[in-house]
Amino acid sequence: MELVEHQSRKSPLRVLVIDDNKPHAEGLAELLELAGFEASYVLTGAQGIEQAQQLAVDAVLLDMNLPDMNGFEVCRRLRRDPKTAYIAVIFHTAQGSVPGARHEGDAFLTYPVAMTEVYSVIRASVERRRNRMGRIFEM
Repeated sequence: MELVEHQSRKSPLRVLVIDDNKPHAEGLAELLELAGFEASYVLTGAQGIEQAQQLAVDAVLLDMNLPDMNGFEVCRRLRRDPKTAYIAVIFHTAQGSVPGARHEGDAFLTYPVAMTEVYSVIRASVERRRNRMGRIFEM
């Protein structure tokens, strides 16, 4: 039931940036806000998991390299928790290809990337995740 209520919400998409580089995380959150998203940020994977549970976010923009755990582990924990399984996970990193990232998350971005692409990837990933989760709940 919680998913249906979440999906019917008409408010802006909520995005949580999880990135250990504070200036980068702050900047991303600010740009997302300016583009009409509700955005916040945290600097560690553990904080990200906690905030994702508390804030009922639609998407997580997730750095691969965090001080306490890697992005894959954060993604796995979000996927295993029924409270956060619906969240679209978009990996982002400055390093090139990361084996397995495309299979773990909903999308993968390598910086530098145009913010317009970030916005469209977030929206598309949320829509795909909602469609996927809707089919699961219909069964």
